[in-house]
Amino acid sequence: MRIDIEDLRVAYAGRTVVADAHLIAAEGEITGLVGPNGSGKSTLLRTVYRHLKPAAGRVLLDGSDIRELSPARSARHIAALPQERGGDFELTLREVVAMGRTPYKRAFAGEDAADRDIVERSLADVGMGDHADRHFTELSGGERQRVLLARAFAQQTDVLVLDEPTNHLDVRHQVELLALLRGRRRTTLVSLHDLNAAASVCDRLHVLHEGRVVASGTPREVLRPPLLAEVFGVRAAVVEHPLTGDPLIAFDHRELCNPAIFPDTSGNSLRDLPDF
Repeated sequence: MRIDIEDLRVAYAGRTVVADAHLIAAEGEITGLVGPNGSGKSTLLRTVYRHLKPAAGRVLLDGSDIRELSPARSARHIAALPQERGGDFELTLREVVAMGRTPYKRAFAGEDAADRDIVERSLADVGMGDHADRHFTELSGGERQRVLLARAFAQQTDVLVLDEPTNHLDVRHQVELLALLRGRRRTTLVSLHDLNAAASVCDRLHVLHEGRVVASGTPREVLRPPLLAEVFGVRAAVVEHPLTGDPLIAFDHRELCNPAIFPDTSGNSLRDLPDF
């Protein structure tokens, strides 16, 4: 399944947070949203998993407006890992992950053998299979993150919507998570702060700045020094990763960058970047 976002506008208290956003998350691809804090990434994702209702525009799931789907049907197709992780659950990890099976159950129906197998495999996928009987309240922030991701996996949806899934994870678990997403080949829409992680895992990137999509394309096409200077205000060089061949961004941590004195040597402006 694919996600199409068409002319989306989202507003809070009369203030537009996302304006005229148009982007695609293609079937089976990992599509990344990158941009500074406050650029509208989380707001856009919340409209995809129906937490927010747009002021204008629409989100399509294989051509159907998600607002016209029932909540249960939507939950069978789209699983979300929000940035707001919710409160403490007085539940075991197995019970938390089993919540992901709710869209498939009738009221008051208990879990069956197939549900239990899915829950166990989802916990194993995130490296928490040996801790299923621990309580969620006992976990560190990174461990909680992995369990909530397992809950999304247990939902067995066509589409994953992940808001900063690598938050609180150490380097090893970040690498494992990104490899897991790549291996699953689900339609995935993910926001990431780490631009090098985005360059490594994403097939396509959409750059948000002040609520607008200002660039779209492959990581190699989008992550260029002029864009990094204009959108993020940093001086950086983009080189080839010596191990993977992916774009690797080396930041100058000694000073911020004034984009006016950091020209695009390709001759293109930010607005000339390809839009897919």
